[in-house]
Amino acid sequence: MRKMSLYALLLCGICLFGACGKDGAAGPKGDTGAAGPAGPKGEPGKDATSGIIYSDWLDVTYEAVKEETDTDGNGKLDTIFFGARIEAEKLTDEILSTGDIKVFINTYSEAEKDIAPLPYTNPFSGASINASYSLKLITLIANGPFNTVTDAGVKYQQYRYVLIPGGTEARKAAGIDWNDYKQVKAYLHLKD
Repeated sequence: MRKMSLYALLLCGICLFGACGKDGAAGPKGDTGAAGPAGPKGEPGKDATSGIIYSDWLDVTYEAVKEETDTDGNGKLDTIFFGARIEAEKLTDEILSTGDIKVFINTYSEAEKDIAPLPYTNPFSGASINASYSLKLITLIANGPFNTVTDAGVKYQQYRYVLIPGGTEARKAAGIDWNDYKQVKAYLHLKD
């Protein structure tokens, strides 16, 4: 009998709640409560570009790297490539291990920039420039002497590097093409 009354009570509860509907109009809106107290002041955030290091536009001079060949018995020297060095005092082991390094060439002048990232290949002239990095040093290797030149007081073919210390592992700046100088310049707030 006790089980039966428990089932009857459960059945009555289901019927009562099932029969309820929202037939009435909504009541009046209540008054807005008072604002709560202000929370504690947070720590200022770190500027996303505060650790970025970039150089001025630099003049670079290449030297021919020659190898002795003895094809005709005269001990002739043949150029095998051209090399240049850029001293980068702030290129640390930490940046080499966890950061990024970008080198750009302005193939034209300061007033009329035409900036390309390295490695650089010009399909029309056959020019090819690559970079390698070591502690405090950027080494450029090219198939020609792509020196900075001055013509009528205007410099052409200057170089710039950007050192980007590592942040959080596996973090990527959304939508940034690090080989596009204009995007890198805008994202890192670099000045000309």
